[in-house]
Amino acid sequence: MAKIALRLYNREIEAMIDEGRIDEAIAHCHHILKTFPKHLETYRLLGKAYLEAKRYSDAADIFQRVLMAVPDDFISHAGMSLVNDEQNNLDAAIWHMERAFEAQPSNTAVQNELQRLYGRRDGVEPSKIRMTRGALAHMYVQGELYPQAISEIRGVLAKEPDRMDMQTLLAKAYFLNGQQTEATETASALLQKYPYNFDANRILVEILPHTSRAESTQAYRHRVNSLDPYATFAKSSVFRSDEVPDAAISLERLEWDGSVGTLGAEWKNSMGIRREDPFSRAPAVPETPSEPESASASEEIPDFLRAAGWTESSGAAEEPPPPLDISDEDFSSAEEGEIAQADLPDWIKSLAPPEAEAAASEESLEDAAPDEKLEELLGSIAETSSASTESAEEPLPDWLQEAGGAEETPAAEAPGTTAEEQD
Repeated sequence: MAKIALRLYNREIEAMIDEGRIDEAIAHCHHILKTFPKHLETYRLLGKAYLEAKRYSDAADIFQRVLMAVPDDFISHAGMSLVNDEQNNLDAAIWHMERAFEAQPSNTAVQNELQRLYGRRDGVEPSKIRMTRGALAHMYVQGELYPQAISEIRGVLAKEPDRMDMQTLLAKAYFLNGQQTEATETASALLQKYPYNFDANRILVEILPHTSRAESTQAYRHRVNSLDPYATFAKSSVFRSDEVPDAAISLERLEWDGSVGTLGAEWKNSMGIRREDPFSRAPAVPETPSEPESASASEEIPDFLRAAGWTESSGAAEEPPPPLDISDEDFSSAEEGEIAQADLPDWIKSLAPPEAEAAASEESLEDAAPDEKLEELLGSIAETSSASTESAEEPLPDWLQEAGGAEETPAAEAPGTTAEEQD
């Protein structure tokens, strides 16, 4: 087999999905996950491929696993909303689309979809989607207004204390605001329930080396590296792994023989977390299998897992390090990390319909057949995924500028006023 860089491999799989080569894309995702069983970007691609193949249960399984590691992941929430809408689970579809709206409140496609879903539930569509405190919190973090973000997040958690996405955003806001004791405590509490929460692990990797508890860093770094292998080679900060050259991580490319194959029960538990739907609002404490460091000679372990470093479980759950009791003095020499802004995956852009279809009314979206509605919604999300500078959203990525992205309209209520919770 020929070697290929992991990122280039992911881009090839995106192209396969764009060209409708779904079974081939799924097979290549399975192949990558046998070597990197926790790689988040491959998870997203596999979820997208399952969604395109109308394998809704499999797509939901993948998206929910991503959300256990990245609880505010826009793509996974939008995908989960589409899956639940197809399965006539209206409440869950609304809940996930509300989380997608909070992640990108200026996205007109998401606003229109929420109006349609509310209309199905209530019998009448609202004239506009109100800004929520969660949406304001995301905008404040992106705009580096961290005290305001912290205030809004606390307001949300006072009513919905089990919102893992808000707990994670709170830890990030504390970290970026220089409140490293609070960031450490919040991140450590998250990891007691969700050991592979990506940002919580990254925060502790950045903070602990500057404290008396530096020896605890390795456990968190190991998890970060398993979720994002390129973070292994990040020099200044694990938040900037996108700056690592593509060729730093490579693997053998699968020679596809036309079969899809399966991942097996071992992979199903490889994330170290249990499959949960965040719609439940009160996820159970996940089961955390042990994660060995060296290979085992057990014949019960498949060859690909043994090669990746897995051994038989001892039956004991991995215990994350206890919450840290750290004083402000421990952070006197700490350097504040910087989060690298991320773009939407390229597969969304390729699904974008022609300009005339992108301007179609929301009534025609609701009347469309299920497959057409899925394509049109994902396409419209691609054209409106980035917000304007005035609303503190990310700038348009290069590929979207070249494609001539659709013009955004700001969310219904601008930040700076008291937010109202969505009914």
